Parts: sequence; structure tokens; C-alpha cells
Amino acid sequence: MIEIIKTLLDICLLRKGPEDLPSDLTLMLLLIGVSLVVSFWLGSMIHDLQIAGLSSVAGLFFSFVFTKILVLKNPERFTQTFCAMLGTVTLINLISAPVIYPLSKESLGGSLVTLFALLSFALLIWVVIVYGFIFSRAISSLLRYGVAISICYALLSIIILELFLAARVAN
Repeated sequence: MIEIIKTLLDICLLRKGPEDLPSDLTLMLLLIGVSLVVSFWLGSMIHDLQIAGLSSVAGLFFSFVFTKILVLKNPERFTQTFCAMLGTVTLINLISAPVIYPLSKESLGGSLVTLFALLSFALLIWVVIVYGFIFSRAISSLLRYGVAISICYALLSIIILELFLAARVAN
């Protein structure tokens, strides 16, 4: 397991690609579980538990569908690509916890809010670049195409999650 974490960290640092992960269903199921727990935990810092749970499941489902569509021509790459996405975002989410938590506090001053917001934005950019790297490797294309796909993925994710959250708040 330590080797898997090292590989995921190397993917986060753009040193290795999703093809360096084993194509293993058990690993994928484990990463789904860990990803849901970490996503829920992070979401519960900002939202109530119901919204955190809903957004975690919706985000996971969207990632699954997006990855399936992305590697439609190379279905053998699905497990590794999906594991790379789940594993890297989970590591980055764990790293981002000290940045997200202070943003949930109302007692922060203006300059601290700005600092943590900028750090959050930097983490988002990191995720977009890492996902772009993963996508470019999954579809055997240039990094810039992977990053363009990653930006579209990020925007669609935000729109879909906001729709879920807006529907939940309206009820």
C-alpha cells in the first residue's frame, strides 16, 4: 500500500502517470471508499452533513462517468485512470484540510480570508494540472489538451455540484 501512495504522490508531482498504477478492481474499490470518506470529511467542514454526503457521492459519480467517456476508445485504461483521479484528489484533499478548515470559521480577518482563499485557488490549479496530466496520459495526447479537458471537467463538476446544492437548499 505504501508503494501505491508513493505512486499517487509521484502522479501529483507529474513524475509518473496512471499507467504506473496496477489495474486492480480491489484497489479501485478501496480508493472509492477512502475518497468518499475524505471528501465527506472535508465537505462537512463547510456544509451540513447531508450536503457534504450528497456532494461527495455526486462528485464520485461524475468522476466515474467522465472517466468512462474519456477512455471510451481505450476501456482498458479506465481502472488506472479512475484510480489515479481518486487517489490524487484524495491526497490533495488531505493536504488542503488545513486551508479549508480556517475558511469555515467566521472569525477570520479579511487578510487571512484572502490568504486562505488564494491557497485554496492554488490547490484548485494543482488539481486541474494533475488531472490534465492524468487525462493526457490516458488518451495519449499532449499535456495542454489534457489540461483543457481538465478545465472543462472542473467547470462541469462545479456546475453539477452547485445544481445539487441549490436543489438541496431549495427543499
